[in-house]
Amino acid sequence: MINKLARLSFYLFSIITVSNLLSSCSSPLKYEPRDNSVQKPKQTKVSGVCGRSYKVKSGDTLSGIAYKCDLDMMELATINNLLPPYIIYIKQTLKLPNKTKIYTSKIAKSNKDQQVKPKVIAENTSSNVEKKATNTSSKKAANPKVQKQQINKAKPKPVTKTVTAKAIERKPTKPRSSKPSKWVWPMHKGIGYKYRRDKAGLSVLEVYGVPGQSISAVAPGKVVYSGNGIANYGWMLVIKHDHDYMSIYAHNSALLVSEGEYVEAGQEIANLGATGNTNRPKLYLEARYQGRKIDIKKKLKY
Repeated sequence: MINKLARLSFYLFSIITVSNLLSSCSSPLKYEPRDNSVQKPKQTKVSGVCGRSYKVKSGDTLSGIAYKCDLDMMELATINNLLPPYIIYIKQTLKLPNKTKIYTSKIAKSNKDQQVKPKVIAENTSSNVEKKATNTSSKKAANPKVQKQQINKAKPKPVTKTVTAKAIERKPTKPRSSKPSKWVWPMHKGIGYKYRRDKAGLSVLEVYGVPGQSISAVAPGKVVYSGNGIANYGWMLVIKHDHDYMSIYAHNSALLVSEGEYVEAGQEIANLGATGNTNRPKLYLEARYQGRKIDIKKKLKY
């Protein structure tokens, strides 16, 4: 009889305990209110050397300036009317693209990505919460690549730098005369040639011949570039003349002078070729003033 009473008391105690637990679990879960406000990214301060303009210093290159100021090199070249090989001068003032527009577009995109739609918090039972927690943990366990992908996304992409010519000091190659040197024809006058205009209406000279024919300097000056590192131009020379003029010789088969050498007007400097982006042997001759392309007819006529 005593054993039966003890068992009955134990069953009653168990029923009361379970009912209390169920009543406490059935109460609605309370969550802390979610802050839906979007935090704006902090603006990165631009260093003092990168404002609306940049003054070129010794050792600077266009690609280096673009990297230093966090700009696109091609956009920087376009806004300053610079063409390959992107020759710049010491103490030259370069215009810089408006970074405010770039930053504003980045802010807008960032805000759009970070906006979270408000969700209705339903009254979930403890069983639903446990199910969600179980599903989340099982998904993470089933997808071990998720954490690896998140780590990879956090890593910044490596920045590739384009190599361009170093800044040139504005010094005359010889005592400056009152008038710029007269340019002479770069090849034998008995072979074919043609003036070609670009989209801006500026002409360059193309002289056609046989590979290996001699090419001469159009005026005295200093060789500031000699190589084949500029895309589409093949083996190329750049000579700086007095009064800030330059001449560019492209698509050569051989270069006969090196950077830093001084040449005279009519001196042999290269051999005709078909290197770079061309479908026939030719000399591509371009004229520039203070680094900007000009119409070659103003300096050289047949």
